[in-house]
Amino acid sequence: MFAKLLSTVTLVVALTAQVKAGALIAPALGVSGDGTSGDVQTPGDSGCGSIDVTQTLDSATPVQAASDGTFTVTATNFDSGSDGSREIQAATVDPSAKGTAFSDQCTISQNGDAAPNANGSQQIIAKLPDGTQCTGGTAGNLCLVSFKTTAGFGNCVVIQQA
Repeated sequence: MFAKLLSTVTLVVALTAQVKAGALIAPALGVSGDGTSGDVQTPGDSGCGSIDVTQTLDSATPVQAASDGTFTVTATNFDSGSDGSREIQAATVDPSAKGTAFSDQCTISQNGDAAPNANGSQQIIAKLPDGTQCTGGTAGNLCLVSFKTTAGFGNCVVIQQA
């Protein structure tokens, strides 16, 4: 009887400890600084998770896209193995930066590890789809890119065109 109770308690504690893990793609929309495991989200259908895009877009730290549309972000995992995957499964762009129209896929030319042995960070190099015109934000030159890792975690990053 005691062994069953101990096993159950151990299982509950183990599952609770892994509720917030995964990876964060920085600079993450709605997150100050580098972010923590508590900032990790599952984007779902909204693309940006629970972040209020209209409240955070113009105050976000944008990533500057090169003239050819390439840009670099940083994937940081807070759990090892496949739960902490830094490998990007999907990166979709919303040229209006409203967080409602993610359609075309970005091309990933440098990806992260699918099952890292330890917590850490890796640079991810991506490229906006050819012909993308970022029209969001006050200046009219911001896009949103929704990143999703192979573990299902992710978030939005603001991309700025010159």
